[in-house]
Amino acid sequence: MKKNYEDQKKLVELVNNAGGTYHKLNMGNGLIINGVYDMDKYLHLYGIPEKLDDLKVLDIGTSSGYFAIECMRRGGQVTAIDINDETCLPVALIERFGFTIRYIQKNIFDLNSAFGQFNLVICGSLLLHLSDPFRALERIRTVCCHQAIIATSCTSDSETNPYPACEFIGEHAIDGDYWHYWRLSAAALQKMALAAGFSKAETLNHFILQSEEGFTPFVVPHVIISAFV
Repeated sequence: MKKNYEDQKKLVELVNNAGGTYHKLNMGNGLIINGVYDMDKYLHLYGIPEKLDDLKVLDIGTSSGYFAIECMRRGGQVTAIDINDETCLPVALIERFGFTIRYIQKNIFDLNSAFGQFNLVICGSLLLHLSDPFRALERIRTVCCHQAIIATSCTSDSETNPYPACEFIGEHAIDGDYWHYWRLSAAALQKMALAAGFSKAETLNHFILQSEEGFTPFVVPHVIISAFV
């Protein structure tokens, strides 16, 4: 047991020395992987059920896997996808820590019903980086058989403006090769979800996603919606 812990500790230190990951990750036993975003600060806003026993969960755009790990710990049968390879959610970490998460390298736009049906689909902070967020929502609907929780950057007046605004940003990131395309108002995101085939969509929360000290400073207003089949 001690040897296993020492191996895990060395792996965490290796990841941290290389700069950490996208998410801050609590690996258990006091082992913490540093990350750009500490989602523990915002988790309560997402409305993820406390118990996901035997439910199939899909984490889209998993990055370093915060939501995949959290849903696994709540009992979900978790599949995580990202356009990047397995270094995104390191297979070495999954295996070394005994995490039962299936990782598949896949583009959200390639999702369809043949991929499977999931009781809960989570898509966090991905739509803002996609040139066609509506088509992405249509793809989410094809694999969702109950609920989808979707978060993305929003307009500054999203909480108070009932107008379905889609603000095009078109900015290249300063810390990597990716783009920030859209800010969507809560009303827009809800209407897009309905047009994509969901029967009901409601706003859960607004919050400010802020990067951790020591990383590139980002302060991004976000909205979270819950959509039901």
